[in-house]
Amino acid sequence: MRIKKILPIIAVSLSIGILTGCTETKTKSTQINVLATTDLHGSVPYNMAEYIKKERENNPNISLVDAGDFFDMDRVGGAMDKYFNDRLSKKQTEIVTFENKYVEFPLANDMNEVGYDAVVLGNHEFISNNKFHLDNMISDFKKNNIDVLSANTYKQNGESYTKPYTIKQIDTEYGKVKLGILGLTIKEVNEGEPGDEKRDLKDIESYAGKLYMNDLVEDAKKWTKIMKEKENPDIIVAVAHSGEKPKKPKHPGNRIQELAQELDGIDAIVAGHTHTTFEQHDYKNKSGENVIVTQPGKHGECISKITFELEKDKEKWRIKDKYVKLTEFEKDKSYDYANELMYKIADIKRGTKEINLKEITPFEWDRAYVFDKNTTIEEIYEKVGYKWRSLAQQEKGYELQMVFMKDEKVVSYLIGDKDKIGVSMKFDKSNYKDGIIEIEPNKNDKFSVKKGQEDFETHLTYIEK
Repeated sequence: MRIKKILPIIAVSLSIGILTGCTETKTKSTQINVLATTDLHGSVPYNMAEYIKKERENNPNISLVDAGDFFDMDRVGGAMDKYFNDRLSKKQTEIVTFENKYVEFPLANDMNEVGYDAVVLGNHEFISNNKFHLDNMISDFKKNNIDVLSANTYKQNGESYTKPYTIKQIDTEYGKVKLGILGLTIKEVNEGEPGDEKRDLKDIESYAGKLYMNDLVEDAKKWTKIMKEKENPDIIVAVAHSGEKPKKPKHPGNRIQELAQELDGIDAIVAGHTHTTFEQHDYKNKSGENVIVTQPGKHGECISKITFELEKDKEKWRIKDKYVKLTEFEKDKSYDYANELMYKIADIKRGTKEINLKEITPFEWDRAYVFDKNTTIEEIYEKVGYKWRSLAQQEKGYELQMVFMKDEKVVSYLIGDKDKIGVSMKFDKSNYKDGIIEIEPNKNDKFSVKKGQEDFETHLTYIEK
């Protein structure tokens, strides 16, 4: 009898378990990340590039964007430095002028190497160019499969000058996520004096009658609506070359706070232009929804990682959570160290006959390479062991190229034109082995010293042991 009573209970329990198992559904969730930079001003720093590489290895669902002002001259010896020099007019004029001849834009290649999906035009892209060079720069980005965005910039006939936005389809375990990236540019591109009324793009001589800009916030409303109706994205990120809040009268164009509060549909904003750094500020839009804003500083000193946690509900993705992590990188001191070393050499006392380079070097190093002028950039990278910065093949006149290393990392890079500076380091052709001299501190780092007429003029000649 006892067994008969137990069996129905077991049967009921099993049936409940089976029914429960049938009704359980696995939550379809995923994570999408957007890495953002701004105001790079001419270079993609090595530390930042390595961070991006590692992030991609850990998570393929990543998009990489920049909020503008990537255009600028690099340090001496860099690819962007040569780019500007190659554009210079050969005519002798009172002011610096550029020739309208095509020169490949090297930063587009560098940004492609680290995997940028989209860049937004900042004011420097306009004021440091004319339309001829700006058109060519945009063309070079297209060749590298990088979208150039500025939704509020138009041709004179009213057509968009660039793409206003781009849609990235991101594959996940549970289907594609549509990420919309909207690009916006500060309207007051010309950084004139307070009260200067001619600050808009249409007022700049090289763009007058060719391009103009509309109000950043009003055009954001227009294009966000178009994106939602035409593309139906799951996420919209506005990448804007504009600061968070206006500072009148000098900086009236900083409209990010207004952008976040005055329109619906934007989930996150990347700010730029003002060189400010902050991880995350939160605003409420007109519908009471949270909009997160981040600004990753300047010169590649840091990067913002925007994370969206998504859940799929009835075949529609819903943002469950969103947040930002800001990562700061160790400052590259190689350029500062190079300048400090030149000052140290210039300060050598008159009457000094010989010095060991180790004695006057203001940084730690365990090996140095001197490359002759015929060494290719690829050969320099191969000897050093990695591409620590984007170099350019040097023209005649740059007699010194010297790389200092510490623990297999570059700590300083010297490049010098013997005809233009009063400090020099000279090496005999016989010192080179396969185009390279390898120097170790306190082993073979001795130089003879010759002072010039002026106290700062100092010329070192290598003494090979």
